[in-house]
Amino acid sequence: MFWVTQNLLNAHQTGLNNPDGLINKTKGTMTTEDKKKGGRPTKKLSEKRSYSVLLKLNTMEYFTLKSKASEAGINKNEFLRMLISESSIKPRVTPEQMQEIRQLSGIANNINQIAHRLHSFGISTIPTELRMLKLLVDEQLKALKS
Repeated sequence: MFWVTQNLLNAHQTGLNNPDGLINKTKGTMTTEDKKKGGRPTKKLSEKRSYSVLLKLNTMEYFTLKSKASEAGINKNEFLRMLISESSIKPRVTPEQMQEIRQLSGIANNINQIAHRLHSFGISTIPTELRMLKLLVDEQLKALKS
């Protein structure tokens, strides 16, 4: 008991606010050079992941995701991140492209009707211009569909 009261008296005399008087506080702060900064370095703002997305899957989709991620040797989140960054999705067909497809289909249909009528009238050789035109139309249709 004598020791505690003596330390309390000493604490008041030295001006320290510690009631025990056991801890000596030094007035002055440590500089940033004195501090040892340990741990992981801070990430840049562009590297931080601050958005979350809720994705609802049915049972088949969930187990497909789970199995593909395990085959790749990564977790589901990392698998989805890789899909987002590395995959390419074809955009939908625009109305202008749909109109072009309809017109080309109509042209191809007309060429086929002409060829059919030429065969029915006994003309067995289709002019080479019609064949070339049909091939060009077919190529354009394939290019628009892919």
